[in-house]
Amino acid sequence: MTRDTPTSENNCCSACETGSGPTTPLSSLRSGQVARVSGVDLEPADASLLRAMGLRPNSLLRVRRTGEPCIVEVLTGVKGDSSGCAAEGGCWCRIGLARAFAQHVLVTGAA
Repeated sequence: MTRDTPTSENNCCSACETGSGPTTPLSSLRSGQVARVSGVDLEPADASLLRAMGLRPNSLLRVRRTGEPCIVEVLTGVKGDSSGCAAEGGCWCRIGLARAFAQHVLVTGAA
């Protein structure tokens, strides 16, 4: 197993500050909660797939639907994000994750 760790500290707000507070599995969040990815505890190929979809350490996420699949918005272009997204209001995409994957995505700062 591998574990990705954040490479920078781009803070959107005190609630989502990288490394603040304990980590929790993405699968334990409620719909509407926002959190920052602190790490992924998956096999390298699976972790690579999530990174390719934008779900990587320090990504800001909003849970849209819990359960199977867990649907999250990966938010970019928001305050403190270094993505370079030029769209007003930021960019985002939605990803559906199997519960088995969501349990291995660790987040901090759930608000």
